[in-house]
Parts: sequence; structure tokens; C-alpha cells
Amino acid sequence: MSNQTTSFGTIYENLKSSLRMAKNNMLSYFLANLGMAIVLVLIVMVIAIPIVALFLLTGPVVWTEWGQWMANTMPHNPGAIFAIGGVGILIMLPFAAAALVVVGSIFGMSKEVVETGETKAESAFSWFRRKFLTFAGTGVILTLIILVPQGIVYGLVSWAMDFQVTGVASIVLSVFSFIYTFITVGFCLMVIPSVVNGQNVQDAFKESFNLAKKNFERVFGLLSGLIVFFVLVYSPVIIGGLLIGPNPAMALNPAAIFIGIWAVIAGLLTLLLFLPMAVISIVKVYHEITGGQVYEPTAPEVPMM
Repeated sequence: MSNQTTSFGTIYENLKSSLRMAKNNMLSYFLANLGMAIVLVLIVMVIAIPIVALFLLTGPVVWTEWGQWMANTMPHNPGAIFAIGGVGILIMLPFAAAALVVVGSIFGMSKEVVETGETKAESAFSWFRRKFLTFAGTGVILTLIILVPQGIVYGLVSWAMDFQVTGVASIVLSVFSFIYTFITVGFCLMVIPSVVNGQNVQDAFKESFNLAKKNFERVFGLLSGLIVFFVLVYSPVIIGGLLIGPNPAMALNPAAIFIGIWAVIAGLLTLLLFLPMAVISIVKVYHEITGGQVYEPTAPEVPMM
């Protein structure tokens, strides 16, 4: 595949057509998201059982003493930071895997939408059953690539600054986190569509990296477009939060009430339309740059007089 030049118009048309597909299948996505949310809660409860059991069997005194020992040890021993981080990662990975199984099932639905223009809510459960282990493995690796390195950097910087990361250091870390996340998410953006399309986990990551490298403008242009879209949708909430944050008294004025209403409406639209649109747009670009099937709605026939 050759690198494709991407313009604003290309990104706009992709998002517009994806939004139209999401609107046409809104009920299916709503029911699928509702069902997947219930499934995710059940999975999280199952994962949490051994953690809660361990806490109950050992008792709060043991955990309190362990916390105090770690608090006294960390300032003098960076190894303690990695020990805590390692435990945190072990706890986080099963939850990340569970979340990716649910997200992957929605990507499976979106593959059907991109190819045929329609899908059914039960398709999500079919993808959930067929690709459970593959989606879970993908979630683990994505977490290790995107989140864990940032946690290591934050831990080391925090230890070096005596656990008081403020001022310029905090800004630098935030910028680093955004840039690193943007780059890694961009190169991994086509992983889940690749898995849905039949690749195993390892080959899916290879394909996603190669597609992002050869179609850099197309892939990162889409990612940038999605970021800008959601920033615009939530811009009143973001601006309001910045203004109200240092001045809680402003939370009672009409502008704050408007922002609250906007946040509720934007949240509902995100769940019903915008998140499905984002997933469809990613799958659609994957199909376009790999030569896959893309549904093109036919114009209605005009009767001859």
C-alpha cells in the first residue's frame, strides 16, 4: 500500500458517512452497548472476587501495615516503586482485557456496518463468543504498550522529585503523556479492526504498525480528526470547568446550568451516536486502505415519467 494524501475534506467525509451509518443503526448499537455493559459488569465482578477475598482473608490490619511500610521505604528505595507498580499492573491487566473484549465486540458489529450498511445487536454477542481470548490478549498488549511505559516514567520522575511533581515538571509530564499516547494509539489504531478481520494478535499489531507507517496521513489524520471532534463537542464543558474550577461560586449561575445541560446532552449523544461513529470510522479506514469491502448506499431510483 502506498502512502495516501489526506485532506480535511477526506476526514470530514469519512466522519460524516460514519455518523450516518451510526444513526441508521442507532438502536442496534444502543442495545448492544447495554448488553455489553451488563456483561462487562459481570466480568469485572468475577475478576474482583479473588481480590476482595484476599483482602477479607488477610484483614485490613495487614494492608495498613504494608502501606505504612511501603510509605517509609519508597523515598529511599526506588525498587519499592516498581514493586507497587508491578502489583498495580497485575491487577489492571485483567480489567483491561475485559474492557477490550467488550470494545472488540462493538468493532465486530462495525465491520458488518461498513461491509453491508447494517447490523444487529446480537452480533456483538457473537463476536464476543468467537473472539473472546483474542480480544482479551489484544487488551493486555495494548495496555503494556500504551499505559505501562507512562506509569514507569511517572513513577521514576515522582521518586526523583520526592513525590512532589508540580510546576514545570507536571506540565512536561502532561505533554509527554499526550504525545506518547497520540503516537502509540496512532500506530495501534488498526489493531482491533485487524483482529476482527481474522488476524491473530501478533500479526494484527504488525499489520497495524505497517498500515500506520505506509498510510501515515490517513491513519493519524483520522485520529486527529476524532480528537478535534470530541474536543469541539465538549468544549463548553472544558471551558466551563476551567472557569468554575478556581471559583465554585460560579457553579450557580445560568452559564453553569447551561454547561451542565450541555454535558448531559453531549454525553447521551456520545453514547448513542458519536462513539459508534468513531468505531465505524476506524473500521472504514481500515477497509479502505487494505482494499476491503466498503458499503456504498445506492441512490433511490427516479421513476420515469
